[in-house]
Amino acid sequence: MKKMILFAAAIMMAFGASAQMSLVKDLAKKAGSGNPQDLMEVLQNIEPAFTNPESANDVLTWVTAGKAAFALYDELYKMKLMQQPVDDTMMNQVLSGAYEYYMKALPLDSIVEMDKKTGMPKLNSDGTKKVKTKYSKDIIGALTSHMGDIANAGNVYLQNSDWNNAADAFGNYADLAVSDFAVKNGVAAPDSTLAQVRFFQAYSQYQVQKFAEAYDNFTKARKLGYTDNNIVDFQTSSLANMVQGMLDKNEYDKANNFIDNALKGDPMNGTLHDIKGFTVELMNGVDAALPFYRKATEVDPDYANGFFDVGRCLYLQAQKIIDDNPNATNKELVPKIKPIYDEAIPFLQKAAALNPDDTKAKNVLDDILYKFEVMGVK
Repeated sequence: MKKMILFAAAIMMAFGASAQMSLVKDLAKKAGSGNPQDLMEVLQNIEPAFTNPESANDVLTWVTAGKAAFALYDELYKMKLMQQPVDDTMMNQVLSGAYEYYMKALPLDSIVEMDKKTGMPKLNSDGTKKVKTKYSKDIIGALTSHMGDIANAGNVYLQNSDWNNAADAFGNYADLAVSDFAVKNGVAAPDSTLAQVRFFQAYSQYQVQKFAEAYDNFTKARKLGYTDNNIVDFQTSSLANMVQGMLDKNEYDKANNFIDNALKGDPMNGTLHDIKGFTVELMNGVDAALPFYRKATEVDPDYANGFFDVGRCLYLQAQKIIDDNPNATNKELVPKIKPIYDEAIPFLQKAAALNPDDTKAKNVLDDILYKFEVMGVK
């Protein structure tokens, strides 16, 4: 009985797969239609084939969906040019779907060449089967000819603060622009364009707190020569948020190693040195962190937080001496702590001058001056 049930189930599965592929073949005939209604029906009806194991692994499924989606986008674009009412959001969603369908089709588009006489697969010189493609030329043509449309969709999403879709569209364009087939067909984007696109991709990801992805794309943009729109600040802030997430999970070694790798590529970034100091301070204390805070002020003399952190750490060193010697007199303490406070004061003053709206440096300075007054230091 059990065998019969399994056999029946296998028949049903085979029937389901066969039905899906039959549906795909029928829809493929309509995918080249210039009728928007027909094309929308193709896209709606083909969805079950995306999850059926057999049809999901058949290139025709994704070719049909991609062909219909690109054709529908083109028809909607024509309508827009003729000033007919068009839903821009839907049009761009169709374009995004077309890209995804064709990108899934490309790796599936491989057919083993058969010898007509023997009926056996043809072989390469190394013994592997010869493979040819059936749809790739048309797929690549559609993708490359719509690169500008994909970039424009990113701009529309960006203007509407639709951050996730903007990031996806800019990422799709950038990936296309560096693909082997774009290079081969002479449509690869210049570095200046690609750098700007990567920045806006990262900026969109930053807005929805996808800091790891944002950091990666800000880094790509900088390597391509992008220097506008405070990119260094955005890149560093992305990294800081990533590191904070690691520290919140007590992943100190992971955070430390990540910062070290970042510093290798950007050694003159004062904020990175300051973040390194903060991480080391959590791991090993103030004394171990102080050199990294000092380095932050050396590489960036205008970085207020670096100067504050140096002054703060020196202040804490002096405070530890006071706490460790509860019975010491002011006369005994002054020679030990005054040199430390004297060193801290100019760093705190510089921090206050660089960022007058932030009162934390002034508060520490006031406390040092109060202690000097109490101890009789002039």
